[in-house]
Amino acid sequence: MKKALLIFAMGALLSMSANAQWFDFKNNVHRYEIGINLGMVGTNAQFTSFGFGASVSAWGVYLDFIGAGPMYKYDNRVASMNDPYNQRFFPDSTTTAINLGYQIPVLPWLRVMPLIGFNVNTSGHTDMATHNAQTSSDGDYVSVELYHDYNRENTWTYFNFGGGLVISPIKWVSIYGVYTKQAIYGGVTFNLSALADLED
Repeated sequence: MKKALLIFAMGALLSMSANAQWFDFKNNVHRYEIGINLGMVGTNAQFTSFGFGASVSAWGVYLDFIGAGPMYKYDNRVASMNDPYNQRFFPDSTTTAINLGYQIPVLPWLRVMPLIGFNVNTSGHTDMATHNAQTSSDGDYVSVELYHDYNRENTWTYFNFGGGLVISPIKWVSIYGVYTKQAIYGGVTFNLSALADLED
């Protein structure tokens, strides 16, 4: 059964490919996308964490970022300024990757992306005795979120390179995966130009 489904899926893809024009760069013209991503960032670096970020693309040019940390910034615990057990300072770190590339339209529903960028890792400590507040409002409702100060002590910067694969099952939404030396993540994008055509 599994083999039959695989053969059917491969046949459907081949039939779609046979009727499509390969490497048609006109598919990138007036294509604007925005998306979100999540995955592992900081691989092969000082610190590796699960992070999230965002991506944008226009006319085939692709830019994204993904980051994580500091881990204890929004921790609910608050230490004393003069903690005798030395629990005021928690070792902490951050990691952020930024990549730039170009989407090559192999087929109308399939694009590949060579990518270059950089990854920045920092280490330091979060001061649990500090407590700051950031507020946000939604109509009459106001929410307050407390956070601690993160004090950076060391920074490492790494050159990043790799590639990505974008699949568009429908013209309004694409799913993509990225594999680079410093990060492995995936995401979903929304084709703003195609969505705008729906309103016309």
